[in-house]
Amino acid sequence: MKRLFFVSMLMTLLLVHCSNIPRFPKLVIFISIDQGTPSMINKYSHLFTGGYKWLLEHGIKFENAYHEHGNTSTAPGHFALSSGRHPGTNGILGNQWFHRELKRGWYCVEDSLSTNLTDLSDGRSYENINSLGIGDWVKNKYINSKIVSISGKDRAAIMLGGKNPDIAIWYDRKGQYTTSTYYSSELPNWLTNFNANLNVASYLDTVWVPIYDEEIYSNNARADYYLGETSFWGKDGKYDPTFPISFKSMGEKSFLNSFHYTPFGDKALLDLAEISIEEYDLGLDDNPDILFLALSATDGVGHDNGPYSYEQLDTQLRLDQYLGDFIKNQENKFGKGNVLYILSSDHGVLELPEYLSEQGINSGRISKVERDSIYNVALQKIRYKVGNNKVYEYENSFYFDNSMNIEDKNFATKILKNELIKITGIDSVATKYDLFNGGEDRISNRLKNMIDIDKSPDIYLIQKKYWIYNSKTGTTHGSPYDYDAHIPLIFATGVTKSSARNEYIRSVDIAPSLAKILKIKYPNDIDGKAFLIK
Repeated sequence: MKRLFFVSMLMTLLLVHCSNIPRFPKLVIFISIDQGTPSMINKYSHLFTGGYKWLLEHGIKFENAYHEHGNTSTAPGHFALSSGRHPGTNGILGNQWFHRELKRGWYCVEDSLSTNLTDLSDGRSYENINSLGIGDWVKNKYINSKIVSISGKDRAAIMLGGKNPDIAIWYDRKGQYTTSTYYSSELPNWLTNFNANLNVASYLDTVWVPIYDEEIYSNNARADYYLGETSFWGKDGKYDPTFPISFKSMGEKSFLNSFHYTPFGDKALLDLAEISIEEYDLGLDDNPDILFLALSATDGVGHDNGPYSYEQLDTQLRLDQYLGDFIKNQENKFGKGNVLYILSSDHGVLELPEYLSEQGINSGRISKVERDSIYNVALQKIRYKVGNNKVYEYENSFYFDNSMNIEDKNFATKILKNELIKITGIDSVATKYDLFNGGEDRISNRLKNMIDIDKSPDIYLIQKKYWIYNSKTGTTHGSPYDYDAHIPLIFATGVTKSSARNEYIRSVDIAPSLAKILKIKYPNDIDGKAFLIK
């Protein structure tokens, strides 16, 4: 009997340690690297020694994971990851959009009923979003489960956390991490203490220097001084986008506003995550908990310097170290196989158009001067026929006032289509109905999935592939093309064998797949479908 018992135990251990199926985890740590493209992880993988390396060596890596919505930005991306729903068709049009009734821009996580707790400004929350997320699904089954969501950006923490997390925390852009009265009546003492010890202003005396020898950067990134990069922190008003960077040159107010976009902001967020694990007793019982972490530095640096710059390489190398320390601490605390790590991203990014042009790719910047001139011509023609305050331009899209009749809408549509197509770099001008009733190819479906018939703009400008609205420097995302839609996806535990899989995975499939691992039901009407983790 004893021999049979030990044989049985041995077989169990072998199955646990040799299977690629994650064990039922006590804690899920869902890490979103803002603007964290798979191409960067692949390109720099030979340099990683910390967290990225651990995840790759202990994870199932899905090579073909994509967002399937057209507006590839922070709020829609995190909403899709957490809810299993396409953002546009569920009312999340972007980070912001035009509100026809209020006749002003609407921020995706606005909440006039709550207050931010560090500065008493208008609150931010999930109040005006109806869909539930994976955290809510977990709490519906495991009432003692805890959901904590932390990011440098309010919209990232809020979209990941869902309707009823225990708390969502974000950086207030003034030197402190905060939450709103939607989540807590007062700032927790432990968070107040963390803010006091953080002392963001003290980083003004810091010079951000390369973490490795110069040859690492010269051999793995493009040239340091590269036309098209933004002078990240000003450098005395002269154009000088070179590394290293002195934070003092940008001034205290500007630096406080941008701290979460630096590697040091990511380090602070991971330190805060460690404390939150202790404060909320995450992972200590048989009710699965989720900790969402949305790291923002790669997005800030990427927008200004591009994905293959010295600055972005250094940001990735530092993040690799920070994640390595963080994961090591959790593995030591909880033991192998008790934490499931998921790594993904809210969107990708386009390389600098100047660099792409050098590679022989038709790429460019849509001129603000030309764009605004043509916008004005079109709007003047519409005002002459339809009247003032009938058509609104917002974020390079056009909204018709609810008071317009069909004849006026048709006239405005004709003018906008005829004029806006003249803008260099614009591929097509389409109504929301054109997009919603479009084809079945991948790009058309992504455009469909960003449409809410009631809330969406009436007229969209679709830029050409490899063209962006940044007219002078830097780069961005937001298009339906693969370079903006392709995201990393890794499921890892301390007992998972490293493997790579090539099937096509949609970002909306991630939440239901996690639900399957956690043995919980998810809504029948979501857009995502669970895929098998094996």
